[in-house]
Amino acid sequence: MSQGVIKIALAMAFAALLPSCFGVQVNARPVGQVVLHYNFTSPSPSPSPSAQPSVTVGQVAVNQGNVEVRGFHEPGDWAHRNYCGAGATQVLLSAWMTDVPDIETVARASKLNPNRGEYGADATNAINAFLNPVVIPALGQARYKAEHLVSLDDVKARIQNDITDPQALMTFSHGVPVMVQTMTRTMPGWNHWNATHMITIFAFDFSHNDPALDTVTYAETPSPLAGYRGPDFQTITVKALWVAMQAYLREFPQDPMNVIS
Repeated sequence: MSQGVIKIALAMAFAALLPSCFGVQVNARPVGQVVLHYNFTSPSPSPSPSAQPSVTVGQVAVNQGNVEVRGFHEPGDWAHRNYCGAGATQVLLSAWMTDVPDIETVARASKLNPNRGEYGADATNAINAFLNPVVIPALGQARYKAEHLVSLDDVKARIQNDITDPQALMTFSHGVPVMVQTMTRTMPGWNHWNATHMITIFAFDFSHNDPALDTVTYAETPSPLAGYRGPDFQTITVKALWVAMQAYLREFPQDPMNVIS
């Protein structure tokens, strides 16, 4: 085995242990915001926010929904290879803010370590710090919290309830994007590269009531150097999302906070 192959193998083995989006492929990718052009089944027109009470026993939840977000690209250099958490946070914040903080500002607020990435609790604290000036006067408390969810039904319920949250629609005129933790090995665009990862889900279609057919849509922010070679937005089945999320729970128990919503 050549020394080059050995070095790549060792780098991959080492990076898989870290809470990061680290990869080995090196290509340029534009830095900054991107145009929103996600592709998913558009939900049917919904009633005005005031006509959407909380779901109670006997009612049917809205089975499709989306929140308008903007895409972001992480800088395509070695120093930013572990910035997926900050990138996902920028996407999430774009649903709430016109002027989204730059990635370095988000990284500092998230206590991001460039050598390993960031943890769910720190990402949540940063999100709330940016949103609290608007959210707390309206709700009386921070909107986001980090949780450890081990059931697909719980994850689906969180995505569905937050994106179609009637209180948020009525108060802020938009739903609530959801951030989740995954491993990248089975996700599209990663060429089987395996690393811990954060993504922001902003749309869903649960109309089939079947994980193999129901879908979620999310943003990808990493550069090719971090291992990602795909479009800015991806739509995958709920089954595929759960495979990636279960892998995270199994392979990186050091950070149990796998859903931020």
